[in-house]
Amino acid sequence: MNDDTFAGQWKQMRGTLKSWWGYLSDDDFEQIGGQKDKLIGKIQEKYGYSWENAQKEVERRFNEADSAASGKLSGAVEDLKEKAYEFGATAASKARDAQAGVLSGFETAGSYFKTNDFENMAADLKGLIRKYPVQTTLIGAGLLYFIARNKHR
Repeated sequence: MNDDTFAGQWKQMRGTLKSWWGYLSDDDFEQIGGQKDKLIGKIQEKYGYSWENAQKEVERRFNEADSAASGKLSGAVEDLKEKAYEFGATAASKARDAQAGVLSGFETAGSYFKTNDFENMAADLKGLIRKYPVQTTLIGAGLLYFIARNKHR
């Protein structure tokens, strides 16, 4: 983690830093103020480390944190890929079901036309018009519009 990133994330990191280095007080964190060199100096002072050991400890902790964050991100990406695959499989399955339903509807309509004569179909149509007068009127008006529009082409 570079110094700019460290300074930018200072407030979010304070809780994690307190868990790593419990001897550092809130006053110490205020004095450090997001400066990596000051953190190394405080760790050197509180824990009795040499400057090099304190610096290595800080780098080790930050590298572990970066690795953990990177691992979480790659895990999230894998989860997202899995969800996308599941979504695609579900969508494909529903599309196949819908296609089967449409084909079944055509087969049913075909068998209806084969088994009924014109008088029975006319009676069924009258029943539909009586049951759904507004809807059938709108459908009829739409059909007339398209027929009239296509005649003028």
